[in-house]
Amino acid sequence: MNNALINAKALAEGAKLVTITSQAGSAEWRSTQNKDTGGDYGHHMSRAACNMAQKLLSEEVKDMGYSVLLLHPGFNKTEMTKKYEAIWEVEGAVDPSVGAKRVLYETIKNGMDTTGAFINCEDGLLIPW
Repeated sequence: MNNALINAKALAEGAKLVTITSQAGSAEWRSTQNKDTGGDYGHHMSRAACNMAQKLLSEEVKDMGYSVLLLHPGFNKTEMTKKYEAIWEVEGAVDPSVGAKRVLYETIKNGMDTTGAFINCEDGLLIPW
């Protein structure tokens, strides 16, 4: 989709290309927060590949005036995370409406100075690769 918009010259100057992703794509996160938990390899690998693609895209389009943001909305209470329902409250899971507001806040706040950054919308900090 991003490529189609770029190739069609359909983006306004200063456009932000936002990818909703997951800290699950961070090898560092996996080894510090969930090192005793296995599984979900496909999900983790797909997020890492998505994140890398967007990082590469950020380098390609910054001279065009577009920024690319990789945003982890936080731990949201969704069907996908329902298997972790027992720890939702302990780990601070939020309703998707809260996660969406966090994403909107970081989208407004960030731009060219953070293009290609992998940002945790829970606290605004960078997620290590």
